[in-house]
Amino acid sequence: MLRDYYSRIKSSSFAKNAFILTLGTVVAQALPLLTYPVLGRLFSPEDFGFLATINVITPILAILASGMYENAILISASKEEAANIVGMVIFRSLVILAICYLLMLGFSVQLSNLLKEPGLGKWMLIPVISAFATVIYNCYNEWCVTNKQFVNLSWNKIINTSSVSVGKIGFGVFRMFGNGLVLGDLLGKIISAVLCIFRALRLERNSFSAIKFSHFKEVSKKYNSFPRFLMPDQLLNNIGSSIHIFFIGAYFNNAELGFISMSASLLTVPVTVISSAIKDVFRQRAQEEFSETGSCRPTYLKLLKPIAIFGILAFIPGYFLLPQVFSVFLGPQWVKAGEYSQILLPMYLLNFISMSLGGVLVIANKTKVSLYWQIYTIIVTIISFVVGIFVFGNIKETLYCFMVARTSAYVLYMFLSFYYSNKVNG
Repeated sequence: MLRDYYSRIKSSSFAKNAFILTLGTVVAQALPLLTYPVLGRLFSPEDFGFLATINVITPILAILASGMYENAILISASKEEAANIVGMVIFRSLVILAICYLLMLGFSVQLSNLLKEPGLGKWMLIPVISAFATVIYNCYNEWCVTNKQFVNLSWNKIINTSSVSVGKIGFGVFRMFGNGLVLGDLLGKIISAVLCIFRALRLERNSFSAIKFSHFKEVSKKYNSFPRFLMPDQLLNNIGSSIHIFFIGAYFNNAELGFISMSASLLTVPVTVISSAIKDVFRQRAQEEFSETGSCRPTYLKLLKPIAIFGILAFIPGYFLLPQVFSVFLGPQWVKAGEYSQILLPMYLLNFISMSLGGVLVIANKTKVSLYWQIYTIIVTIISFVVGIFVFGNIKETLYCFMVARTSAYVLYMFLSFYYSNKVNG
């Protein structure tokens, strides 16, 4: 049986690439998972709540800085064009992040009040640097996907997560410079970005030597649909994903925010391990099929059923074990995070299924549809928190409302991905 399984993997490029990325992602997530028992005892729920607040700002800055142009690497006409997209994104990011930093300094008091963090002002440089490191990491990932460098992509994931984990523990153990959780997270991202640059220049020096400043305007104009549609789409996605941080921090407290943050961190691991690996390989295969035949629906349907079955079989037993797992794994002070995880589990299950096959809307050039979906998601998410807070007034009922709203959004995303997987429907 194992020999047959190995033969199928070896004979199928998709299965082989998915296996390589899955293995890499499993290793990449193993170290962070193993460090949570240490982090859960080194840092309080309030510390995790503050990190969650910082991490609200970072991805928003990264999206504004890059304009989501890095996604154009996958559909670029040549390596030379892809390299100039990378150069343009990095140059653009430096300029925009410098402007954002000055604006954040000018409005630090208002931003601190909005996020309910009085001491946030002195940390403004952290999300700016983290955002630039994130842009570099994302560009290299897209480069690897485009050029089928899945081994390099796996190593990239491993280095990124391990650097962040080791940084958090190091700052936590030695208790340096205040909130070590935030600084450790930043250090890990910087190390990962530097290594991405090193590997890119070492392996693709000839390609990146073709970067010319004079080409930046050309590629930015050619792919201007990404900042026009995909950037607001992803901004809404991040704002929608962060709404719970605003509401919980404002109407409950930072400890509750810490419990939710820890719940999200641990539930993201099983989702990320498989879904990101499948998604990266699926996007590359779907792009080829869509260009050649005008449809990637056969691959979409072929993968949907096994992914759904696997997710259900994995998540059902997890529901009954979560409070005990959190208590034993992190310490008894985190049992409430396990209870919150039970409430949110259906949402993560649908997230896993829908996002494993994500990217169809970009491949089909339906970024406007994706934007409309993000608007729907953010609206129903806001409504869920307004109902939960002002009607029920309880954190658990609020989380139930949130779970139902986001689950409906993921079901809608699956329908849209299926519908537009065939160019005839476009």
